[in-house]
Amino acid sequence: MNVRLVAGLFVLALSAAAGCGDDDGQGGAGGNGGAGGNGGGGGVDATSTGTGTGGGAEPTGTGGAGGAEPTGTGGGGGAEPTGTGGGGGAEPTGTGGGGGAEPTGTGGGGGAEPTGTGGGGGAEPTGTGGAGGAEPTGTGGGGGAEPTGTGGGGGAEPTGTGGGGGGPAGALYEACATEDECTGDICLSEEEFGYPSGLCSDLCDPAAEPAPGGECDGGVCLDLFEGVGACLSLCSTSSECRDGYACEDIGGGVRACVPKCTSNAQCPSLGVCDALSGVCTLGETDCTNDEDDDEDGFYDCADTDCAATCTPIAEAACASAAPIVSTTIHGDTSGSTSGLEGTCYLGNTGHGPEEIHLFTPPAGQSGTLVVELESPTDHSVYARSSCADMRSEIDCSDANYPSDVLPDEERIEIYVSDGQTVPIVVDSYEPGEAGPYTLNVSFTPVVCGDGTVGPTEACDDGNTTSGDGCSATCVHELDVLCEDAAELVLGENTGDTATGTSMLEGSCLGWDMPETVHSFTPPSDGTLTLTLSAEIDLGFYLREGCADLDAELECVDDGGSGDDETLVIDVTGGEPLFVIVDTYRPMSGGPYTLTVAFNPAP
Repeated sequence: MNVRLVAGLFVLALSAAAGCGDDDGQGGAGGNGGAGGNGGGGGVDATSTGTGTGGGAEPTGTGGAGGAEPTGTGGGGGAEPTGTGGGGGAEPTGTGGGGGAEPTGTGGGGGAEPTGTGGGGGAEPTGTGGAGGAEPTGTGGGGGAEPTGTGGGGGAEPTGTGGGGGGPAGALYEACATEDECTGDICLSEEEFGYPSGLCSDLCDPAAEPAPGGECDGGVCLDLFEGVGACLSLCSTSSECRDGYACEDIGGGVRACVPKCTSNAQCPSLGVCDALSGVCTLGETDCTNDEDDDEDGFYDCADTDCAATCTPIAEAACASAAPIVSTTIHGDTSGSTSGLEGTCYLGNTGHGPEEIHLFTPPAGQSGTLVVELESPTDHSVYARSSCADMRSEIDCSDANYPSDVLPDEERIEIYVSDGQTVPIVVDSYEPGEAGPYTLNVSFTPVVCGDGTVGPTEACDDGNTTSGDGCSATCVHELDVLCEDAAELVLGENTGDTATGTSMLEGSCLGWDMPETVHSFTPPSDGTLTLTLSAEIDLGFYLREGCADLDAELECVDDGGSGDDETLVIDVTGGEPLFVIVDTYRPMSGGPYTLTVAFNPAP
């Protein structure tokens, strides 16, 4: 319970009861307005022109007192039940305050001297109008804007103005930005806690407050961190909660209004609503200022926070993109909009206007597309699989910028499948760099059997014949590879993984790396010793079945470049074994020596 409010209402009630005239000829109190009751009494002196105000607009509304001297005007009656009109001016032209706008709202007192104006009545229940100015032209403060808001007192000297009534903040569970705005212990502000528009609360002990009520005055204590709790209001449905909050179970069947923002508009301070957590977060609040507002490394349209602003612009630009119909394109970004950005230069590239071109390969063909950009101003070029979706970027180049004698030159190379349409974006680095450019476009289809291994080919042996290790569709034939495995001999064996396939992998290495396959059949039971020597980082694994990953016996990759790898293992005579020498990392394929030693069992 707000003690100050109770005391204030008590004093006001006493003031309303003392509505009698005095010895100086002041007007008497206005009559009680019944349902549309009479106005207050006029001035006491016969020659007085003081005027009594109208009665209350509803039952028990009380009219304001008449002016104490000529032309003093009594305050209006309350607009609703029990609203009380303000007193009349104490001297000529002093005006009494208006009555309360809602039940129990009290009008402010009249001005104490000429032209002093009484404060207006409270705008909501129990709002109190401010007192009149103490000296000429002092103005009483306005009534409280919300329940229990109190109007400020009048100015103490001429032209002093009373403060306005309390705003909507302050009460428990109302909005706030700082603790000074709350009558409770703490402001769970948007900036510090992420609560939409902030929340006035009281601190509490969650361990001692397992059920609603107690310290929280009808609310419930929620543990914020390390045993420090704050009060939240109880609820049955989300309609009982403020905008940006929802009624949810916080445990034990207890439902309370918790942060649950759904739009950025509910986060006026931080600017961005994290819909997953329901709290406000610092975001990219300005999508056109070339600044990283939330310091996350991305800014403007390169930041996903700007999706709502940039996506419509991007979608409109994508819808009007023209297809590529020639190998050379001349364009100009200066007449375009800016809604797309690439990710290749520190995660942000192309903050200026851009133009979009659409490439589709010839029917029935897939292949490699090369796009080369040249411009006298700073531009980037990037490709996406989906025009308006930055996350679908395939390749991006913003490695260079123009000099006094050389233009900006950028290049991307991507694979395009049959029937796929790829947006190619030419984007100016910033608005001032927008201008003319030239695009050179070349497409090389992938043809199985031409002897060149294309992006989608596992192999290409120069023909389209299956059964030779590379199929008619340029896919390795694993069974043929295993059948053609080189037979190991006792002593030294040489090989080169750089010329091998990339079809097998061991448990310790070889993921999509080139390998070579050897076979060895022990002449009898005994001990097999394998030693691999190479200047590069290689390893090997031993299998009982060539193509069966589960048939692995051992995998060895203990050393690095230049280190020998050795395996000693007991084997069964007459059972074929496969030794696969594999590469540890890309670009590390190369020659090796594999030494084989065998000791028969006694």
